[in-house]
Amino acid sequence: MPEDELVQLLYDIQAAEAALQTVHSNIKDSVITVYYDQIFEIHKIDQAILYENIKTLKTSPEKAHKIYKKVLDHHKNRVKDPKE
Repeated sequence: MPEDELVQLLYDIQAAEAALQTVHSNIKDSVITVYYDQIFEIHKIDQAILYENIKTLKTSPEKAHKIYKKVLDHHKNRVKDPKE
């Protein structure tokens, strides 16, 4: 997956995970499924592609650091200009 697409994907996953912190535990599994299905649809990927990219990041700490820094930078830019 191209780096810029991976940054967008990871940003969306982190946003979904943050939103899940407010969900009551007895419906959390259902909400997780909905969120991830939407993320997969938006990014036109499936669970296997997500796992493949996560596996790559786990085996390459330098690359993971670089990507997650870009995710954080993307977040900072979104906070400054929510229209992005």
